[in-house]
Amino acid sequence: MLKKTGRAAHLSVAILHFLANLLAQPLLIRSPVMEHVEIQTTQNVGIAVEVAGLGDRIIAALIDYLLLFAYVIAMLLLIRVHDSMSLFYVSLLPYLAYFLLCEIFLNGQSVGKRIRNIKVARLDGRQPTVGNYILRWLLRPVDIDLVLGSIGLATVWLGRTGQRLGDLAAGTTVIRIQPRVRLQDTAFSALAADYHPTFPEAEALSDADVTLAKEVYQALMIQGRTPVSYRLGERTKDGLTNKLGLTSDLPPYDFLRTLIADYNHFHGRLG
Repeated sequence: MLKKTGRAAHLSVAILHFLANLLAQPLLIRSPVMEHVEIQTTQNVGIAVEVAGLGDRIIAALIDYLLLFAYVIAMLLLIRVHDSMSLFYVSLLPYLAYFLLCEIFLNGQSVGKRIRNIKVARLDGRQPTVGNYILRWLLRPVDIDLVLGSIGLATVWLGRTGQRLGDLAAGTTVIRIQPRVRLQDTAFSALAADYHPTFPEAEALSDADVTLAKEVYQALMIQGRTPVSYRLGERTKDGLTNKLGLTSDLPPYDFLRTLIADYNHFHGRLG
């Protein structure tokens, strides 16, 4: 009997592995309108980030529940072998608290969310607290477990910020993670020996100014030259030109790129 049970468990794990790989493939299903929310950076600059698509959230949840299913199978086999009810009660905690523990220790992600490149984020841009994660977790049974998840699906689908009831209570949403662009990977990472700075005033930039310029420049690279990102770049350019007392006809993207390159020339570092 145990041999047959072991074979069944092995087959179940193989099926789960296949499904997880399948679900991890790129998904084209999205909500009818892709919404964005504005997240504040550490320099109080609003950057529009993409709300995670409903399809990605569903796939992430399926991956997580597949993992929980595999966990349940493994624990049932152990309980059967050891004939221990105490082991059963101990095994309940990781099962019940899986989503809460993952979000706390994986920075707003479960395993499924990490595979789908999405994460929990606060709408005010600050790092979610344990309290935020607990609120989401406490309302998860209402959003997900009742009526086959239709309540959570409806609130995410109908809302403009991708929030289920748990998110509404916690002030959070789920966003798509964009690949971070490193300044070392940009064209000005290695300046020529005969490089001549365009803005000598860049030498006087403070650390806060440079951090602001880099964050906005990275946002422009990630988001592309959209109307929203252009306005963000314009506001940043206006603030820096007024502070440094200079004028420039360069578009915001090129201005920030040149300003940071000039700063690197004077200070010999790449941040």
